Amino acid sequence: MRGWSLEGRVALVTGATGGLGKAIVAELCERGADVHGVDVVGDGVFHADLTTASGNRDMVAHILKTAGRLDILVLNAGLQFMAPFDQFPDAEWDRLNALMLDGPFHALKAAWPALTKTPGGRVVVTASVASYGGARQKVAYCAAKHGVLGLVRTAALEGGAHGLTVNAVAPGWMDTALMRGQLEAQAKNRGMSIDEVMAAFRASQPGNRFVDVREVAATIGFLASPCASGINGECITIDLGASASG
Repeated sequence: MRGWSLEGRVALVTGATGGLGKAIVAELCERGADVHGVDVVGDGVFHADLTTASGNRDMVAHILKTAGRLDILVLNAGLQFMAPFDQFPDAEWDRLNALMLDGPFHALKAAWPALTKTPGGRVVVTASVASYGGARQKVAYCAAKHGVLGLVRTAALEGGAHGLTVNAVAPGWMDTALMRGQLEAQAKNRGMSIDEVMAAFRASQPGNRFVDVREVAATIGFLASPCASGINGECITIDLGASASG
């Protein structure tokens, strides 16, 4: 299918060694893209500190030097930390926002000339269902994910004239290391066991299951494809319908 293929396109994926990141890389590779992963750890990826402006600039410069162009930018790197509002460490506020809000700004700014050089550039940012509301003990995560939507929509307006689309996806609960890393804090916060928290997470989504990372990756693959040329400045929620109840 012509509109499905990413043959001849160069893609950069951040957070590439995590559960969702691996699925995104696999999806884009299956569509024929030349995919370059970026993370702070892992083999076969470019290592960069994406909490800094220089790290994001170095990442983009490396891809352009290696591949000669950049057509698709998937900003997926993420962190989580939980604490009550009045006890939330300043350093954790700075760290989470640096990676998930400042980082995408610096990455997109550095990549802008390459992405707008010819029509058809694509940017997809991993937002969250937390982009639409609050969550106890997640002030930094929620604030960063709310900010991502403003970044995406503004970039979409300015990039549209160049044939660039900028969109986001907002997954619900996925069974990933990022989710499992917060189970202990969630259990303490809710007065539950870890198994009870897992069951509650599943039950909060229709079908009583977690969102599969491949479902999110497939949506990102679509947004990166020529098929999605008319979608710009949108955030697509992937939560099995949990948000349909309002």
